[in-house]
Amino acid sequence: MIAHMKPLGSLLCGTLLACAPMLALTQPKEGLASDQEIAKVQLQAMANQHVDNARTAVALLEKDTLMTEALRWSKGVFILPSYRRAALAIGASGGTGVLLRKRENGSWSAPAFFKLGTLGIGLQAGVEAGPFVFVLLNDRAMQQFLQRSSFSVSADAGLTVRNWKKVARATVGKGDVIAWSSAKGLFADAVAVSVDDIRYDEQLTDAYYHRTLSASDVLADHVSNDQAQGLQQALATASAPDR
Repeated sequence: MIAHMKPLGSLLCGTLLACAPMLALTQPKEGLASDQEIAKVQLQAMANQHVDNARTAVALLEKDTLMTEALRWSKGVFILPSYRRAALAIGASGGTGVLLRKRENGSWSAPAFFKLGTLGIGLQAGVEAGPFVFVLLNDRAMQQFLQRSSFSVSADAGLTVRNWKKVARATVGKGDVIAWSSAKGLFADAVAVSVDDIRYDEQLTDAYYHRTLSASDVLADHVSNDQAQGLQQALATASAPDR
């Protein structure tokens, strides 16, 4: 019986060779990113794109002298770079915007990300695609973004939201919010302008800054991202008092 036994080394080698395919399947491969890491990279790229698109929106807004004057009065700005045009007549669902606070010295904070539920603008016709910018003229408008998990920027929320086409230069600094869009004809017949079901996008904000943050953390200058400097500088230029 002993004469027919294989050496121990041969038995081990045979066992390991038989299990090799299974071991290869269960061992992580070096150099391959996990699904979680890939998701983080995708979220960061998405956040970067939103910030770049917001900068483009500011460049369009800067051509409107009434709106640059409104920015000089403002406490902050909420920029929605894009929306779903097809659903606009009944309220466009979806979209992500960025909120920035204007500092006392005229510079601007880093952006915090917010999800948009519904955009209501009354009646419109012949609308072309374009970004929305909501200039927040006082602390009451800014607090809407910091105090609740879901909120609205509208008359129903106690805020005066005015169509920029109806704002006279003498009244730019009065009221709570001025709504602007580059879309031709969008506000021509708009009676009411509102943004409903706005929620802080913690996931996108965390991916952008690589740490867990509240909206207050971002706006209080507890964090920064060099990628946002273009947007911050564009807003500083557009809101400069010596324009």
